[in-house]
Amino acid sequence: MSAVDRYSQDSFKRLLGAVNSVSFRDDTGEVEYFGEKVVILRKESFQLFRQELIRRNASGTGNLILGIVGRSVGRAEGRTIVSKLARETGSVTLSSEYVRNAVEETNLGYGKILLESLELTAKAAGITTENSFEAGPATGPEGNGCFFLLGYLEGLLSELLGAELRGVESSCKSRGDQVCTFRLTRNLESRFKI
Repeated sequence: MSAVDRYSQDSFKRLLGAVNSVSFRDDTGEVEYFGEKVVILRKESFQLFRQELIRRNASGTGNLILGIVGRSVGRAEGRTIVSKLARETGSVTLSSEYVRNAVEETNLGYGKILLESLELTAKAAGITTENSFEAGPATGPEGNGCFFLLGYLEGLLSELLGAELRGVESSCKSRGDQVCTFRLTRNLESRFKI
């Protein structure tokens, strides 16, 4: 079974592809996830990062950095998915079901991501998560928002759909909403020019 099977349309193949997905290499102090080296961070790391930036009056800069880093991580994940699919099938044509599985089954601890809508021709997507790792306790209408996760989704879907996507987070649990909701499209103007 290959890492690509974790995005298969066949649920049995996804199950088999998930077996032994994490390897702890105690002899070298490394962790691998589907053969890729990863670092495990405490969930609070992002909140601590934000708190420190707020203490230093640099929260806007921190949010921008989180978005850029998220986009880079998402792009890397998307490129990995597309290149492995191309090597194993000889094609990079992604069906909507494959994209849905790639987005929803990518469990990197960012929260349970659901692809609510996907428009392959328009290159647009609507996504929700009920438990974003960035969303802390509700802090009111000026809550933090999920800057890393939004960037990650922009990068991942840009690679999967073959178009430069930008997005907005229209609701966030940090602001007291039920879910975090994202809308990504290639025609959306970003608040930050990157």
